[in-house]
Amino acid sequence: MENEALRGHRRASQWGWIGVGATIASAIGYAVQTAVGYVSKPALVGEIEFYGLFAGLGFVALMSGAVAARPIAERRSASRWGWIAAGATILSVIGYAVQTILDHVDEPGLIGEIEFYGLFVGFAFVALIAGAAAVFTGRRRGDFTMRLGFIAVGYVLLAQVIQSLWD
Repeated sequence: MENEALRGHRRASQWGWIGVGATIASAIGYAVQTAVGYVSKPALVGEIEFYGLFAGLGFVALMSGAVAARPIAERRSASRWGWIAAGATILSVIGYAVQTILDHVDEPGLIGEIEFYGLFVGFAFVALIAGAAAVFTGRRRGDFTMRLGFIAVGYVLLAQVIQSLWD
């Protein structure tokens, strides 16, 4: 049974590498778009062409990796990296919801910036780092560590895509 779990994690790692490659392609495409000043008409089409396509592929690959990283049925635990990634993801999602609400409510600018850079972006950064560490450490474990890491990294990618399309 342990061997089956590691085989599932190997498959999950392959999905993770596809997600990493698509994310890197997305970043390169976004940099090229900015450098050459290319924007389709309407501008949203250009954002989706360069950023949304590859980032969307990266998100789907990371979520597929999370599904493939199924734990052994009896073990419902995860490493500290997995739990830190999950907690930071949840706090960042809350920050994202509050930030969206504050976009439509009058508040002092300093409060909005503290909320945006502290709660939303700060915890997203923690989720990204802890998620990457969870994916790395979860390769040899038969629990939820790798799955939580993929979900955290996928969330950060999705949040970045949404923010880029909105800006």
